[in-house]
Amino acid sequence: MKISVQTGTVVYECGFEKGYRLIRDAGFEAVDWNIDNLWDAQRIRNGNLNGHCCLAESFDAAMEETAFERRQIKENGLEITQAHAPFPAYVFGCPESLDYAVNVYKNCIRLCDEVECKNLIIHGITAPAWSGKEQHELADALNDALYTALVPELQSSSVCVCLENLFVKSERICRHGVCSDPHEAMNCIDRYNALAGKECFGLCFDTGHLNLLHGDFYRYTALLGGRIKALHIHDNDGEDDEHLAPFTGSINWPAFCECMRNIGYSGDLSFETFQQTTMNRLGDERMVTAYLRTIREAGTLFRERILAK
Repeated sequence: MKISVQTGTVVYECGFEKGYRLIRDAGFEAVDWNIDNLWDAQRIRNGNLNGHCCLAESFDAAMEETAFERRQIKENGLEITQAHAPFPAYVFGCPESLDYAVNVYKNCIRLCDEVECKNLIIHGITAPAWSGKEQHELADALNDALYTALVPELQSSSVCVCLENLFVKSERICRHGVCSDPHEAMNCIDRYNALAGKECFGLCFDTGHLNLLHGDFYRYTALLGGRIKALHIHDNDGEDDEHLAPFTGSINWPAFCECMRNIGYSGDLSFETFQQTTMNRLGDERMVTAYLRTIREAGTLFRERILAK
């Protein structure tokens, strides 16, 4: 059970060399690799798929683009235990965006296989909060098309694609998104694994997202059980998706640890706390270092509690 942190803001702001050194010096053993920056998300959201929107349109281009970064990760003794794929997977009103995303995700799977990254988080498709029944049914069909299209690639790889419990926000109210209902998440994962004939789909359990929906941590994790393969650990105030360090929001962290211990979770502890460590928030690299170390200590505490006999 390794303690990892999302590469996100620290690496973007400090650069690959300094960023990964800061992560290493804070005591992290692994990273959740942000390969979602391989594409221009705003262009995708605008439905502009003309030209090269993404460096992962080809596997060779993705390998070339990430070569220096991968070297920095390795030289700092860090492992890539999970990766965050580009999103959104679909833009409503732009049907061709799904095929585009599927091609990119297949290359991301190959990229993860190459670096021995076991989990790739791919966000599902959620209809806008104001949608009616027809668009919600469309979103369900699109998710099936998305994940089943990845089955052939996964059958010949060692990568597990992780769905994530998501939310959608409208007028400051957080509403349920794809996989936020535990029964929906269970059914999707089991159905896709049955189709693949192997266990190559799982769930990335996002603590902050469940808190925004005021979900029951015990019920959600008990139902998903061993399907939970990865984590996005972060805190918030229950109203905004703040991505803060544990104990700075409203999540009951002892309860989280108990839930993980109850299901026998043995995966890695990955923190998605990029807003807590941004220079825009802290203003000084010394504070970035201090918060990275604090987050790492929270990981040590969680690991001890989860693995306690």
